[in-house]
Amino acid sequence: MLHLLLSILAVIAVNIIISDIKDRKISNNWVLLNFAVCLSLALLLDVFPLWQGLIVCLVTFVIGLGLFRFKIFGAGDIKLLMGYSLCFDFSLALTNLIEFLLVGGVVVIVQLGWAYVTAGYAELKQRGVPYGIAISLVSVFNIGYLVFGKAGL
Repeated sequence: MLHLLLSILAVIAVNIIISDIKDRKISNNWVLLNFAVCLSLALLLDVFPLWQGLIVCLVTFVIGLGLFRFKIFGAGDIKLLMGYSLCFDFSLALTNLIEFLLVGGVVVIVQLGWAYVTAGYAELKQRGVPYGIAISLVSVFNIGYLVFGKAGL
């Protein structure tokens, strides 16, 4: 069951990444489905008390609201991260944050390189950076680590 949910989560992540690259928007339907699958995984994994995941989710919301207010992160990115954060305890949430910021930095460098080649700086500034790529890749990887660790693989 855990592997099936992880596979569904990976398919959702691929769709979110494609949407974020193309439109720079993450559909609320994908975010809601992602949230439901992550909540199911958090309940089935039972590797830590669920209250830690809920606190991480709440802290993500509060910090994300500030980042959204100053136009640093989009609302879809924050909602997406809130869903994934249900599966994380405090230490894994911090690890996930550091990892997705590092991968997000790579995404920014690639975007700047592409803007340099195509002279698309104005478009990059207007459309922003698709952080959903980094958030999805890193979070699904870390949740996969939990699933395979629980399975003893």
